[in-house]
Amino acid sequence: MSAAASRVGLVLVSHSRALAEATVALARQMTGDAVAIACAAGAGEGGAELGTDAVAIAAAIERVCGPAGAVVLMDLGSAILSAETALELVDPSFAARTRLTGGPLVEGAVAAAVRAASGGALDQVAAEARQALAAKAAQLGEAAPPAGAADAPAPAAPLAGAPVAAFAAPAAPLAATPAAPSAAAAPFASADVTLADPSGLHARPAAQLVARAASFDAAITVEDLTTGLGPVPASSLIALSSLGARRGDVLRLRATGREAADAVAALAALVALPGREAAAGPPAARAVSGRAIPVAPGIALGPLVRLTRSLPPIPEAAVDDPAAEVERLRRALAQAAQDLGSALRGSDILEAHQALLADPALVGAAVERIERDRCTAAWAFGQAIEAAVSIYQQLDNPYLRAREADVRDVGDAVLRALLGGAAAALPEGPPAIVVADDLTPSEAARLDASRVLGVIDRRGGPSSHAAILLRGAGIPAVAGAAALVPEAGGAQAALDGATGEIWIDPDPRTAEELARRQAASRAARGRPRARAGRVRLACGREIELWANVAGLSDARAAREAGALGIGLLRTEMLFLDRREAPGEDEQAELLAQIFAVFAGAPIVVRTLDAGGDKALAYLDLEAEANPSLGVRGVRLSLARPALLEAQLRATLVAARGHDVRVMIPMVSTAAEVTAVRAALERAHEALDAAGRPHLWPVPAGIMVEVPAAALMAERLARRADFFSVGTNDLTQYTLAAERGHPRLHALADPAHPAVLRLVRAVVEAGLAAARPVSVCGEAAGDPQVAPLLAGLGVTRLSMCASAFDAVEDALAAASFAALAAAAEEALAVDDAASARAAMRRTG
Repeated sequence: MSAAASRVGLVLVSHSRALAEATVALARQMTGDAVAIACAAGAGEGGAELGTDAVAIAAAIERVCGPAGAVVLMDLGSAILSAETALELVDPSFAARTRLTGGPLVEGAVAAAVRAASGGALDQVAAEARQALAAKAAQLGEAAPPAGAADAPAPAAPLAGAPVAAFAAPAAPLAATPAAPSAAAAPFASADVTLADPSGLHARPAAQLVARAASFDAAITVEDLTTGLGPVPASSLIALSSLGARRGDVLRLRATGREAADAVAALAALVALPGREAAAGPPAARAVSGRAIPVAPGIALGPLVRLTRSLPPIPEAAVDDPAAEVERLRRALAQAAQDLGSALRGSDILEAHQALLADPALVGAAVERIERDRCTAAWAFGQAIEAAVSIYQQLDNPYLRAREADVRDVGDAVLRALLGGAAAALPEGPPAIVVADDLTPSEAARLDASRVLGVIDRRGGPSSHAAILLRGAGIPAVAGAAALVPEAGGAQAALDGATGEIWIDPDPRTAEELARRQAASRAARGRPRARAGRVRLACGREIELWANVAGLSDARAAREAGALGIGLLRTEMLFLDRREAPGEDEQAELLAQIFAVFAGAPIVVRTLDAGGDKALAYLDLEAEANPSLGVRGVRLSLARPALLEAQLRATLVAARGHDVRVMIPMVSTAAEVTAVRAALERAHEALDAAGRPHLWPVPAGIMVEVPAAALMAERLARRADFFSVGTNDLTQYTLAAERGHPRLHALADPAHPAVLRLVRAVVEAGLAAARPVSVCGEAAGDPQVAPLLAGLGVTRLSMCASAFDAVEDALAAASFAALAAAAEEALAVDDAASARAAMRRTG
């Protein structure tokens, strides 16, 4: 359970959505995200019209009403009627924990939020909202209005440390007089301190005082000795505001209870600190250093250490016997193969490394240089590695660019075999967060999970082989963080591998919150999961969890994790890192091995998503000025019909006896779908004519990765049997922000309302045509975005298997009504950060 879920939630009911949202922003200035606050404001689509909606109010109540309950504030008369109707719509258990209060919307929301953030009980929070005008009325010499008659239940319990009479007759300043301490009383402490804040004890510093006071086991009061007002309870924002304390006033702090002395000392420090709100910020604010690329889910918190690499200098000296150097190189290649095999055994990645060790572009070039220039084997091979690395660095596609780390990994292994030196190692010390520059696969495989809390790769990306290994090992990780993380280790840090957030030297409150989230995550991972590929929402609705798979080991991990099926089988692994195209029989054999792991379960096979920036050497593709918008995906397949039909035949043969569907990538037009379906028909006819057993018929669907496909989904549904939204490319193309660009991470966020609107369009088209809609991009595995997708109506989420637990935890406690309301709120905001905040407020 999140910290916000353990506190009283607030629902703001207003005829104006703008007014309600501004009020939420004001309240969060005092509390940060410590309290769940939901807007149920406006009428019509997105709340654009003036009015209130009982159904929206009911959904908002369900969203914020946890075990501690919820308080509802309303602006005008008909809002009260709508709120009363909403209580009849929600489950009785929610209604019993909900209070409607007649307090003023703006002042009441601020006062109630502060009281809730400090741990106030339901009736205490409601009472604080009711009395929100008391301080203002007292300061202006006006009689305060009576307590709201709309409150339910009627009289609220008194606030801790304050007599009911003090709030029942607010014409005089609010007061609370604690009993004089006796020898047998609880511990007592007192201090007189001069208020230093230039603005006095106004709302934000008073809110900090309330929050700090709530952290102690003590009853605390504040009295203004300069004006003679008080004492008032430190648990109430309204009570503190009623003092009207100004800079230079002497405040007397008194406390009784087990932690009385500590409480007085802490509050005295706050009162005496000039400009404390600017220094400390809102009580629940988190100093997020920035957002990198999510790689492997999980939360890590601890010291930073740097992965140290030691490789002796490469000698440039001439040699007398080139043949002997060539032999030394061949022995080093064999030794490197053995070392890498030991580190990567059982991984699909090993095959790619072995291919590099035999690649003539590396080995042949090095041998040629030794014989021509009479240089050392180390110098020759080092030069060959750098030449290969430069080729990968110039590629636009993040997936292929990530192979640079594989080349360096192979190069380092060979050079260590030639020159000596050990593999990269961590310094001695306690478990820590590891900082690396482009972590290599063998380095990732050698990381000891008992010593590595998490990984921050200053370069790298989510499609690197190191990232795949980190996800498999369950080590939280982010990448692309060069601008956020210092070169040297030593500082404290924290990361959330699911969202990409990084904190450098987090403040104590942030560290405490992250530690709680980490403990909850570990406890959740320790629970037995009987998901059977589905997670049930609080309302009973089910969301299916499918897996994205790139090879045999991925498939086994996904099956073990309880995936319902394979939502995306990336067949690129059959074609990349090769010198020649795989034959039809080889493809069928490799596919059959993966299909066997998911026997009896549904499997979605994506046809080759290559071309353009995913250059395949043996295809002799033309260079393109803008590969991301060039001949790739389905465009390449249709341009090379023999390549496409061989893959389709191999898929049909391997699919015999399995539930396999074919998916077409990068579709932009209906004609492309028609053409691939015709090729699929030809593949079937050819197999039939040859008497080869195969699966037929086979459903054929499309990946929605291009905005045009999302906008034309209603028409495409006539030709496609299902839709799967690829949020990675859809985000890239919608926001014109390359998803692997190191400075565009924040912009290339699938939570952006523009992307969510396109997803909604696909869902609506799918519903209208009875076509299943899934999401198979990284957004499906993001616990902050997956609930928004579910709220938009997506019922199938396909992700890396290691993300299942986090996504299940994010979904299981919510009802569909709450998720739908959060999704509607996310659609109405301006940016991805606000959309993510809308989702966080449901928790």
